[in-house]
Amino acid sequence: MTNSRICTASDLAVSAIQLSPIIVIFSIPLTIAMGLDIFELFGEAPFALALSTPLAFVLLRRFSPRAPAQHQAAL
Repeated sequence: MTNSRICTASDLAVSAIQLSPIIVIFSIPLTIAMGLDIFELFGEAPFALALSTPLAFVLLRRFSPRAPAQHQAAL
């Protein structure tokens, strides 16, 4: 009884090791396709806005009137 459990567990482990590269290979195009579907569903404007928002925050923070005062206070 114990020998069959050991063989079964080792066979399942070997199967998992052999299947893992196949799962990774197929999951990458699936993830890209899902991202493109979301991009197509919501359109380009929200996507462009989401990409440019961090840049806008950085520029607003850097060129705000309080930026030199905050810089001097940090020193």
